[in-house]
Amino acid sequence: GKAWIALDIAYIVLAWIVIAVIGAAAATILEDMVGIPFIVGAALIIAIVGLLHFFGRKAMESFWVVGTVGLYIMYVVIWALTLSLYGGRSLANISAGATQGSLTDALIDGFRYTLYNLCVVIPVLSHLDRLRDTKDSTISSLIAITLVYGAAFVIWLCFMAFYPEIIKWPVPWYEILKRVSPWALGLYVFWIFYTLVETGLGMVHGIVRRIDAQLRTFGKQMTRLHEAIIAAVILAVSIVTAQVGIVALVAKGYGTMAWIFFVVYFVPIVTVGIYRIRQATTKAVGAPSS
Repeated sequence: GKAWIALDIAYIVLAWIVIAVIGAAAATILEDMVGIPFIVGAALIIAIVGLLHFFGRKAMESFWVVGTVGLYIMYVVIWALTLSLYGGRSLANISAGATQGSLTDALIDGFRYTLYNLCVVIPVLSHLDRLRDTKDSTISSLIAITLVYGAAFVIWLCFMAFYPEIIKWPVPWYEILKRVSPWALGLYVFWIFYTLVETGLGMVHGIVRRIDAQLRTFGKQMTRLHEAIIAAVILAVSIVTAQVGIVALVAKGYGTMAWIFFVVYFVPIVTVGIYRIRQATTKAVGAPSS
């Protein structure tokens, strides 16, 4: 509808925060673990994202597939190691009813976390043409739900072994793996760096696609070089603003962004969106066959 600009603004602000935090975190990992200076690490990340945009959709999709498969292999390894050593403690804490806060608080926080993650749906939309029919969409949705919530459940089991001290750890897996295995920690750091770049690539790609869509309404189109330059500029600006504290200031309203997405994205999708899909389906069914 006419209020589409509200969604774009909300997405760009949230994406800016996420890209800034992710870009800075990835560069910091390189600095801490490999000794690469922050500015060099940031430049490397910008170059990777820019080059992937230059080489196009196939290169980006391959990068995402490798990252996702590698990430889950890594997780299976560290889950197995952690639960083999601390599984008994985890079950004991769960049996003891170790909790903090009320069920209502947990439900609200879980719902708000889901709303945060709605922003990643937007860059995915430009790749949905890979799905041929309703069957493909349903299977893809079930796989995604299983991977996300299955992983979340196993991670919760691992984390419960270290409750309540884990609440104070800024990066829980980093602290856990220091106790579990040095080589597992190295594996984790590598794939987390890859995943940070992968996530940043997706968020930047979402903005680039939105810019390209608007240009097309005026009969113009970006080349791959244009896309690469815009992607690099977006990432560079995000990382720089993170370093000077602007992002930290905006990020204070991070919780508010969840509810903005609820209003400008979630509600329209489950009301107007579903209504229009049903209308289109009804017309398609009622249309005479040729």
